[in-house]
Amino acid sequence: MITHPSKFSSQGRGVLIVAASLQTINNTKTILVVDDDPENVRNYSEILVDMDYQVIARGEVDAALVLIHGNAALDLVITDYRMPGKSGLDFIVALRKLRPSLPVIMITAYGNIETYLNSISLGAFEYVNKPISKKEFERIVKSALVRNVKKQHPGEGEHEQHSYNR
Repeated sequence: MITHPSKFSSQGRGVLIVAASLQTINNTKTILVVDDDPENVRNYSEILVDMDYQVIARGEVDAALVLIHGNAALDLVITDYRMPGKSGLDFIVALRKLRPSLPVIMITAYGNIETYLNSISLGAFEYVNKPISKKEFERIVKSALVRNVKKQHPGEGEHEQHSYNR
């Protein structure tokens, strides 16, 4: 595992890149984590790397949007709701204009029905209240990635089964 935690700052100007082993990196999905809390970024990154995903982290919405504008190859976004400056909802609105089909998981410690409905109406794949168990986090990430593959390649992995009674 390759980590550069010293490049991540709570002000969001830094970057944290975590990569799975070099052998798997070419076959790995890339996940963007947008969260201003370095502890959350570390926890999510460790789980995602253990799942053999590559992680790119940004500590604020504007820094994440710069990455998106640069056409980074991303398969999933995980974002916090409440961050300094712009919120996770602001991020989803901007993201949908640039990458309408990129799946987003919104994670928050400040969940309420209004932010849930806003997140889902903006196209968030999932809205999750903190704390979240490792097992549940892994399940949601896998589901979002599988759904994204099915949207990009309809019918892939689906096989019709027929049974005939004679």
